[in-house]
Amino acid sequence: MGAGVEDTYQIVTQTNGKEDAAAIMAVLQAIKSGTVRNDLKLLNYYNEVPVSYGVTIDSIEGDAVELTVHQAQAAVLGLQKQTLIKSAHFPGGLGVHCYVEYINVRNRMAVLGRFAYAAIRADRRSAVRVKIGEPLIEAVFQAEGQSIKGMLKDISVTGLAVVTSEELPTGMPEQGVLTLELLGSRLAVQASIVRSAALNEGHLTTFRIELDAKMEEVVSQFIYSRQVEIIRELKEHIE
Repeated sequence: MGAGVEDTYQIVTQTNGKEDAAAIMAVLQAIKSGTVRNDLKLLNYYNEVPVSYGVTIDSIEGDAVELTVHQAQAAVLGLQKQTLIKSAHFPGGLGVHCYVEYINVRNRMAVLGRFAYAAIRADRRSAVRVKIGEPLIEAVFQAEGQSIKGMLKDISVTGLAVVTSEELPTGMPEQGVLTLELLGSRLAVQASIVRSAALNEGHLTTFRIELDAKMEEVVSQFIYSRQVEIIRELKEHIE
């Protein structure tokens, strides 16, 4: 869904798949009939930027729900073929994950199906995060004489992720300095390793970072400019 699945949601079983799906459909039926208030919102992440708008249920046939959705949401649904549904009517603060069975971006019509409860992990993010586009941005982490170089994958004001061709050197300390250049400013940021995992090609290491006021201003400006670019990209899919 744009963000890594493990960062976005986790499927949760309340009773069993069949009964959970029936309970979800009962809520959607109640919203369609007007028995309860329509507070439904869809949630997707496009290059880490949340896209979340309200929807209207047009019809329900069997286990398929036809909706009218926002134009931007329709574009993302067309690209990702899945979405998350948020509503206070679902139990225990859970959301719902489902798949896009049919989408017409121009007419803003979507048919969703295969519903399951989901814990929406991305809701707990403390800061806005964006995925890096072109040009690529090099980042170097140094700690007690050891260093590793890679390319920035995403960034927020509290953390970032770097893709490297090699795994971290054996015995590398968790705390060090990470250098990178954003918007023409070279930053030397206090950073600590949160986790590192192998990818199909290379390794992904996530860092927690500490920014002073000047650094935070630069990173915030970069995030804002990248968000503008990402929304522009999304609009191109609509047009």
